[in-house]
Amino acid sequence: MNYRAIIPFSGGIDSTAALFLTLNQYPNDNFLIFKVNLINGSSASRSIKEEIAVNAILDELRKMGLNNFSYRRLSYDYGQLGPPPIWDSEAVNFAAATCLRAHPEIYEFIEGAIAFDYLQDGFQDRLKQIEKILYLVSERNRDDLKIIFPLKHMSKYEVMKVIPNEILELTWSCRYPEGTDNWNLQRCHKCPACKVIDQVLNEHKNEFPKL
Repeated sequence: MNYRAIIPFSGGIDSTAALFLTLNQYPNDNFLIFKVNLINGSSASRSIKEEIAVNAILDELRKMGLNNFSYRRLSYDYGQLGPPPIWDSEAVNFAAATCLRAHPEIYEFIEGAIAFDYLQDGFQDRLKQIEKILYLVSERNRDDLKIIFPLKHMSKYEVMKVIPNEILELTWSCRYPEGTDNWNLQRCHKCPACKVIDQVLNEHKNEFPKL
């Protein structure tokens, strides 16, 4: 099967919105979705919740008739190197680049960054770094591989609103889940991802009752 684009998918709100909008916008094209489970150190419990979210969301998309995708996943643990030596996004783009080498027909890479991300200190530098990794490892360039940012001008609230409620409630964005039972871990309400979500929930009460 040939694919138009590759879409990294974590099961979080932003990547879910990027995936949902893209599949709907191009119903006659196929997309390669992939998930990288980073199970190192404190990310281990998060990977469990993300895995549950990803599988549930993809099942729901299929029920809605959005079948124009294939799904691949891989897991690795670089905890042996000590504290994570790289950003998660760097590992994800390295994995994406290897997929691109196997699928030279792909000409788009879908990135889930939202407007809030661009306001964070150092984000532009991180973006340049992961783009450099993507192009270097894939041996592609900006002429034959476009990086698409469908959420670039959207606030977190706007991103949450474009996702159907039955899918939104399946997402998982917390980086440091809390609890003793891996299947019933709860959001920490302390990490940056949780704080942004909680701010939206406080400002728009009763709009997202199941989050």
